[in-house]
Amino acid sequence: MLRSITMAIALMSATAAQAQSSTKYVASGQLVTLGFFYSTNPDCSSIGRPTIRITRSPDHGRVTVVQTTGFPTFPSSNIRSVCNRRRVAGATLNYVSQRGFGGTDYVQAEIIFASGNYRQVSYIINVR
Repeated sequence: MLRSITMAIALMSATAAQAQSSTKYVASGQLVTLGFFYSTNPDCSSIGRPTIRITRSPDHGRVTVVQTTGFPTFPSSNIRSVCNRRRVAGATLNYVSQRGFGGTDYVQAEIIFASGNYRQVSYIINVR
């Protein structure tokens, strides 16, 4: 019984560590990039682009996934931090509200990285 409870807590902790929530602010009708997602090797070459799936669409806007390049944000302690100064292949998650909408919207997505990692992201979007 104790082993089952310990295992359940470990699984919940692993899932929680993979979830990310952010708040963004944007003017009504303007495009905002919610996130840029990528997988790189230590030499800054791409492992491959992530797969992004929208799990909850916004009620008052539109979300798009764009295959693009951008600058990563590795911490200085990561061997890949040298890649922060150059563009790498990845994908952005973008949002634009309905024209004239003002208020709060919400987006949720799952990202499956080419490296084999997985992350759930959710965004509270304050449209002004």
